[in-house]
Amino acid sequence: MKRLLTPINLLGLLVMLLGGWALWAVQQDDEGSKLLSLPSELDNLGARTVRLYFAKDTGEGLVVEERTIQVSEGEYTLGRVLEELVRGPQLPGAAPLVPAGTPVPTVFLREGTALVDLPAAYARLGYGTAGEAALIYGIASTLLEFREVEQVKFLLEGKEVESLGHLSLLDPFRRSGQ
Repeated sequence: MKRLLTPINLLGLLVMLLGGWALWAVQQDDEGSKLLSLPSELDNLGARTVRLYFAKDTGEGLVVEERTIQVSEGEYTLGRVLEELVRGPQLPGAAPLVPAGTPVPTVFLREGTALVDLPAAYARLGYGTAGEAALIYGIASTLLEFREVEQVKFLLEGKEVESLGHLSLLDPFRRSGQ
């Protein structure tokens, strides 16, 4: 008669038991760590007050303008905010980030990163260092006002670029202190 409890059979049984236990443990962790889906500020429709960052008309730094905007059904809040930013300031002492008629960038939010896709016209603005810094930091600072946005990454026509001419766009922009 053949022996059923050979060392090889015992080892195989032990591996199966450990594998079953590991599978059970992983499934228990998944059930206990489900993410709570809290409502996002980006889902709110209707009137809302946002903070827009524009260039100072002195050419040095940014100025914050609070503006009430209307977000309608089917509109994306971050895209709507960029529309207002491109529209230009209403605050005295503030200068627009881009000339009138410049297209609005597209923005997507992916896992806390706002991907800002700049149209080709932004590469042809011909800004100096200060103008380009105001443009990039104005957009990034405006988007970072939303708690869902942890960082901002810039693309040009859907592709990563080193810069628009002066400021490095290789790394994402984060809130100061992060």
